[in-house]
Amino acid sequence: ERLATGKKLNNASDNPANIAIVTRMHARESGMRVAIRNNEDAISMLRTAEAALQTVTNILQRMRDLAVQSANGTNSNTNRNSLNKEFQSLTEQIGYIGETTEFNDLSLFNGENRSITLDDIGHTVDITKHIPPSPTKHDIKISTEQEARVAIRKIEEALQNVSLHRADLGAMMNRLQFNIENLNSQSTALTDAASRIEDADMAQEMSDFLKFKLLTEVA
Repeated sequence: ERLATGKKLNNASDNPANIAIVTRMHARESGMRVAIRNNEDAISMLRTAEAALQTVTNILQRMRDLAVQSANGTNSNTNRNSLNKEFQSLTEQIGYIGETTEFNDLSLFNGENRSITLDDIGHTVDITKHIPPSPTKHDIKISTEQEARVAIRKIEEALQNVSLHRADLGAMMNRLQFNIENLNSQSTALTDAASRIEDADMAQEMSDFLKFKLLTEVA
């Protein structure tokens, strides 16, 4: 039977104590695999949020450029109105990103709690606090020089805020990646330990089988 299965623990009667140990090891290893998948899913979610914030950053930078142009005292009202139309369109796009960014059909910027299990013993982390409730949407205009100067200041503040959130997302993704590496190392060690207990020494088993067969034939 050992030669057929490659295991020296095939029945509960083989070694009850070792079977109990191996069963616990396999259960923990299974929990680690689930935790690894949870961490990987969380990283994917955070990457989705970070990509959205990168787009918001690009939009804010364009809005700042438009505001700087509008703040130029040589612009006519017609020019400023034209700049403001694009500016307002970009403002709406930021709101759209906040409303539609999803991961696995879950809205990322609605502020709902999203906790993940980090390991096989139930430690969790709330990743919601690493995702801002919504990308900044500005109720500002640049149709006058004064409005444009106010807009420049608010956009600078928004860019700094988004940058801080992106840095926080990056730090959290790094933490989760290190956690995955640690879980993989633990899982490998646990698999090796279980293997030493339950796996048969095939060379020894074959040698014993041939000896037994030879003795049987001689008899």
